[in-house]
Amino acid sequence: MKSFTLLNKVCFLVLFAGFSRLLSAQEQPNVIIVMADDIGLGDIGFYHKERTGKEPLVPTPNIDELIANGMRFSDAHSPASLCAPTRYSMMTGNYPYRNTNSPWGVWSPLSNDGINDSNTLSRIAKKAGYNTAFFGKWGLGGVWNGAPDDYSKTEGGAQKFDFNYSIELPQGIQNKPYVYYENGEWMKLKTDSELVHIPFEQTEYGEDNKERNRDGIGDSNWNPSLAGPILANKAVNYIEKQSEKPFFMYYCSQAVHVPHTPAKTLDGIKIKGSTLGSHGDMIAELDAQVGMMIKALKKSRKYKNTLFVFTSDNGGLNENKALRRAGHDSSNGLAGKKASIYEGGHRVPFIAVWPGKIAKNSESHVPIVGQDMVATLSAIVNIPLDNTKILDSANLLPIFQKQSTKPLHKYLIHRSQDVKGPFHAIREGDFKLIMIADSKKNLKGLKAIELYDLKDNLKEKKNKNLINEPGQADRVKKMQETYLELSNNRETTLF
Repeated sequence: MKSFTLLNKVCFLVLFAGFSRLLSAQEQPNVIIVMADDIGLGDIGFYHKERTGKEPLVPTPNIDELIANGMRFSDAHSPASLCAPTRYSMMTGNYPYRNTNSPWGVWSPLSNDGINDSNTLSRIAKKAGYNTAFFGKWGLGGVWNGAPDDYSKTEGGAQKFDFNYSIELPQGIQNKPYVYYENGEWMKLKTDSELVHIPFEQTEYGEDNKERNRDGIGDSNWNPSLAGPILANKAVNYIEKQSEKPFFMYYCSQAVHVPHTPAKTLDGIKIKGSTLGSHGDMIAELDAQVGMMIKALKKSRKYKNTLFVFTSDNGGLNENKALRRAGHDSSNGLAGKKASIYEGGHRVPFIAVWPGKIAKNSESHVPIVGQDMVATLSAIVNIPLDNTKILDSANLLPIFQKQSTKPLHKYLIHRSQDVKGPFHAIREGDFKLIMIADSKKNLKGLKAIELYDLKDNLKEKKNKNLINEPGQADRVKKMQETYLELSNNRETTLF
């Protein structure tokens, strides 16, 4: 393998300088990244209709409008098939395995986030003079870095990463502490709120979660159905108050992670009971949240100067039986779902809207990863990245502006820790090699088990598994060797 060459660096700097001049000649745009929780391609009305030819069972008019007004990516991927490792990558621009503290994700607010770099989304924007804001599920650890004596405030989280404003749920609505922190301080849900032990019943989880230690510390007035309205209304208020500086907003919705507790209404729209099940209702609520932010941008005359990106932390759930029987498929016909090594686990919606800069109703087939927003933001605000530290993030501006269709990632890396795993995968061009290891602790016993040509077999049908084809033996060997090299060094996965 070759390291990032001098010629590569020179080409990048020339391209970077060209875009920097373009953007510095005009007012710097606002940037909003909305990351849904557990949304697959098939959960979006547009993709359901494209796949089936039928009207969606769960309409998503606001997200469909984003598609109509911007660019959709057919080959976009979350950095991981689960939320915690993805959240690390979205902030740092690196694949989760580069977090030496926890390469499979930071799953507790008591754990170190493993991030010590200045090249994070929020810090890049802050260096460029942006106001920065975080909303929603943090899910990245580092809130206390040890058992807290006082749950009324945090020592880390969004505040540590230079967000000027934040309202965060350390683990979303899915686990303790069941507390909102606004700028690091406990935001009481009511004047009589107290920090108490929240019983399992108050979490509103189904009985199948009763043995998973979901009870714990929280606001005495905790109600998970309040999360969407609280976050969306706070976001609207923030957008409308911004004036003198450009702003960067990272909005991590609680929807549509379990427990599925939709709001009764949101923005005057009926949510609860609007579909065949609570999972569908949560998709409808997510769509309403997006609509509220777009409406706020237009009302405050910021819409035309805002890059708005919508994506997901991993694939969909396929949770509701009634929806599935009626033809709803969160994975949009792909194999696997959330937590899977297959495409349904990590091929996700990625939609970018930037009026006047991104063509309406356009589509890109270039493979990208959610963490590419780190390098993209860097290019937009003219803050160069340290390419010795940011190894897996590609600048999407040339694609947004339809000046390039060249691939950006030499390799795509996927990992999955579902019950049959741990699974590992590397993609080079159209070929995807899936491997399994003995344990999550190391790559001991790594064995290649499946090889797919995604150009010919996007659904990863097992009868087209090429792993035992004699003509593919050399490819399998080289791809596995490459994966091992990448996993044990600091080389970039980009071209």
